Amino acid sequence: MRASQKTIDLLTEYYEAMETNQPERYGQYYTDDMTLTFAPAPTITGREAALTAMTGLLGRVRSLHHDLVNVWEEDHGVVIYESLGVWQLLDGRSVTIKACSVVTLDEGKFTEQRIYVDNSPLFALLDDPVSTSPSS
Repeated sequence: MRASQKTIDLLTEYYEAMETNQPERYGQYYTDDMTLTFAPAPTITGREAALTAMTGLLGRVRSLHHDLVNVWEEDHGVVIYESLGVWQLLDGRSVTIKACSVVTLDEGKFTEQRIYVDNSPLFALLDDPVSTSPSS
């Protein structure tokens, strides 16, 4: 079923906090024992480990904006959604990448995030500091 407005608002607020690139803001949405599985990487366990991973990645870019495309909500706090991530690089270039996430929420916090995405276009730009043409 389509997600409730409350769930959509929570995801929107979380991504707005992430876009500020302030871990103390977006970290408030993580439980202490959360798990994070990001694409093919091994699962990370714990709030601090998730924050370390996210701040490491976000520290390489100016910002990451998310547009929610479709959001579905199931029983027991399971939420599935499509999103478009717009990565703004430090040099002004940008890239938009489609993703699908499966998360579990408990009292407004993530207990689990599984993010299915191919970030190779982002990493290609990050590894190519010579290029100056914008990409999208």
